[in-house]
Order: sequence, then C-alpha cells, then structure tokens
Amino acid sequence: MAGINQIKPIKRPTKARKTTNKALADTWLEDVIDASLEGVMEAPKAGVFYPSSLGNPCDRYLWLCYNGLMIEQNLPANLERIFQNGSSLEDRVDRWFSKLNILVERELSVKQDIPPISGRIDFIINHATYNHMPVELKSINTNGFSKLRSPKPEHAVQIQMYLNMGGYDIGTVLYENKNDQKIKSFLVERDPKAWDEILARCFNVQEMIARPDECTGATWCACRKVED
Repeated sequence: MAGINQIKPIKRPTKARKTTNKALADTWLEDVIDASLEGVMEAPKAGVFYPSSLGNPCDRYLWLCYNGLMIEQNLPANLERIFQNGSSLEDRVDRWFSKLNILVERELSVKQDIPPISGRIDFIINHATYNHMPVELKSINTNGFSKLRSPKPEHAVQIQMYLNMGGYDIGTVLYENKNDQKIKSFLVERDPKAWDEILARCFNVQEMIARPDECTGATWCACRKVED
C-alpha cells in the first residue's frame, strides 16, 4: 500500500479564465471578398417589358425601364451575395424536383411580340393534380414569411403572366424562409381579366410621351434613384 506521502493530490479542473481581449476582425479578408463581388447592375433593356418590372405598381418606374432610362446602379457586395443565394436556392430546388421525378424544365423562356414581353419561368413541374405547371420561386425573411397568407402582389403578377403567356391553367409561387428554410406554396389560377389589365398597362405605358412625374410605388421603388 502506498504511503500517505506517496498519494498525489487530485488536480481539479480549473475554470477558463475570462479574457478582456477582443477578437480581431480580419478586415483584409472581408475587403478582398467584397472587392471581388462589387460591380455594376445593368439597366433593363429598352423596348421590352419584363414580368419582374410589371410586378412594380409604379408606372413611372415601368416607363423608365421600357424607355431604357433606368440608370446603371452600383452593385454592392452584399447584394451580389443575395443574388448568389437565390441561385443556390434554385439549384437546391432543382435537386428536390429531380429527386421527386417531377422536374419537366428549368428556366423556360416565354415571349410575346405585342406588347413586347420577355420572361423566364423558374421551373415547370409535373404536378400530381394539375399536370404541367409553372413554379415561381422566391426567398423571403422570417418577418415577411410569417405574414404570408397568399402570394405577394408583385409575385402574383409574375405568375399570372407566365400562366397566360405559356397557356397554363394553374401555377404556384413557392417561398422559402431565408432564416430557417421552411417553405410555403400558393396556387394561382389563370385569370384572363388580370391578364387583360396587365396588357392594358403595357399599352398605356407605350403610349406615354412624357415620363410620369410621381412615383406610385413603394418606398423602395427604384425610380426614385433617377433624377428629374
């Protein structure tokens, strides 16, 4: 038996000492990443209406877009990262639809001449109930996601255009929450009356000689960046 003098005292684990040293930000890495992503966002092509533009209720913005007078805008790095996240979302959803064996087509172009409209449907899927149908994919933060009870108006316009231009009876707007990746989807039926209203708005903008004076869109409307 070991003697008392040979027994070594048990070392109790010491608590981590608090430190007042702050972590140093790697500003070099942040700066070089941001610099590599910054660029210029090109203005919409003149003489064509786009579904994403027609979702904006502001006729001043639509007139500027159609007449090629929307200015090129600096593209900050954080906005480019948002765009890249959107592309990543499309790739993930593509894999989901492919795994389910319901993917028919991705990024289907749709066009018409009178009035000139050009768009791109995110996905065409083979729905169990409605057969071939377009899917408009959107990402949204938790605050907006929690309030969704139907498609946002600008997204309803987009899917309505795809339904009418593509000859589909029904489509869906699929939302993903950016914060926790939960999803919601809303069916939208083809509405000829809504389509007539969209066309009438296009014709009206084509006939405008002068730019509308006032913005009738939301506070974020891009037309406000164009000086009078």
